[in-house]
Amino acid sequence: MAEKRNPIYLEAQARLRDFITEAGLQPGDRLPPEAALAERLGVSRLSLREATRSLQTLGVIEARHGNGLFVSAFSFRPLIEQLPYGLAAAGTGLEEILTAREAMEVGLMPAVARLNPQVELAECARLADEMTALEERGEPITEVDKRFHLLLYRALRNPLVDNLIEVFWELFTRLGDSIPVPPEGGRGAVHLGIIRALQSGDPSESIAAMQQHFDDIRARAALLRAPAEDAG
Repeated sequence: MAEKRNPIYLEAQARLRDFITEAGLQPGDRLPPEAALAERLGVSRLSLREATRSLQTLGVIEARHGNGLFVSAFSFRPLIEQLPYGLAAAGTGLEEILTAREAMEVGLMPAVARLNPQVELAECARLADEMTALEERGEPITEVDKRFHLLLYRALRNPLVDNLIEVFWELFTRLGDSIPVPPEGGRGAVHLGIIRALQSGDPSESIAAMQQHFDDIRARAALLRAPAEDAG
């Protein structure tokens, strides 16, 4: 029975996706009631329920208690939440995530430099100073660091960029928790250097400053492999 039901459930899911697109539904729009929707899609209500549960998990639609189903705003959050915890093993995929994140953030520097969003850059500078203060007290900077990187690209007004930055950040944080922290600090200063380069308005300076940031991460990440290589 399960083998016969799965194709129907997948077909219901595909038909529901097509319906959302063809009907021109936007985030926040409500879907028709279950009975009417099942009839329109030509599937059973049971298959439709399975399809809607799956699409809720994927973040395509959302259920609002007592109000029905609605089209969700695009987000990579469901992807992050569905990541297998085994992926977080130290060193697994770290270099791949670092390379992808580096390519994106370094590549975005000229666009941010051209905009020169003074309010956002000033707040990022404040966050960099906060990182330095945390380092001096021996406290973690993870949350402030995340706020820095998310705010840095806000002026681009590009939701896809915002989502990807968050995805890369979450992935990298899960994989890179064990990256050694420099006892002498300095990470706040590196972030502040990025902001000063952006404020100069010279795209090449901003690219170099962000590249330095990732060179620092890569050098520290390499220390994770050193013991195993030495043992070999």
